[in-house]
Amino acid sequence: MSAGVSATTLPEEQTLQIPNTSLPYHPRTLTLGEATSRELFLFHSPKNQRTVKVTEYLHLALALKLEFDPTIDCYVERPRKMFVSPKFAIDVAFWTRSKQDHERFLMGVPNVGTPGHHREGAALRDHERMEAAAQRHEINLTYITEQDLLTESVALRTYFELLPHVQYTRRIPSRVTISQGIKAYFSVTPRVSFRALIAYFTQFSEDQVFAVAASLVHNGTLRLDLTRRLSLDTVLEEVHV
Repeated sequence: MSAGVSATTLPEEQTLQIPNTSLPYHPRTLTLGEATSRELFLFHSPKNQRTVKVTEYLHLALALKLEFDPTIDCYVERPRKMFVSPKFAIDVAFWTRSKQDHERFLMGVPNVGTPGHHREGAALRDHERMEAAAQRHEINLTYITEQDLLTESVALRTYFELLPHVQYTRRIPSRVTISQGIKAYFSVTPRVSFRALIAYFTQFSEDQVFAVAASLVHNGTLRLDLTRRLSLDTVLEEVHV
């Protein structure tokens, strides 16, 4: 499980960033002050085929959740501003579109005492004030609290560990062959561990098999137990639609 780690050293920032003009929203560019005064996280999103840039751990956790949600077709960070008062605006955290074309606007709500901009955090925790602002902007908000995400900490850690392997998949020349082989394997075996898959596909490297299996989790073909820490003994099973 080591080869994919290199994918996290550079978030594929050198990949040409071509805006998806078919989407109704695009990420607001961070100002220099925002980029230097807040915690900034960048990663190449296999789902969006571009680099995602978010500030604060709360938004990173939410981005990982969206990245590995197989029902989500695409998502955009900071899609639009929302004025809470005439002189105070905050970013809507994410816009998402599901594979059934259902669109949502998400707001991440930090816990009291969470590091970050005090004024923004206080506004986000004021549900009545936020709803009034959303009505003025004619949008419906879905609130994801920091506490909600904390209850999914094991799953989020798993997504974080799987991500570099999913990123690495695109650089494996034999990825299609491996993917077809794994799917064929599951046609006769309902559940299998990463370790067993690696042992079966001896013609490919451990990292390659692990990465392709991770990509099948990413796209919803396979699933794993998100209540336990990720390891080679983690069991995978096929998702039946």
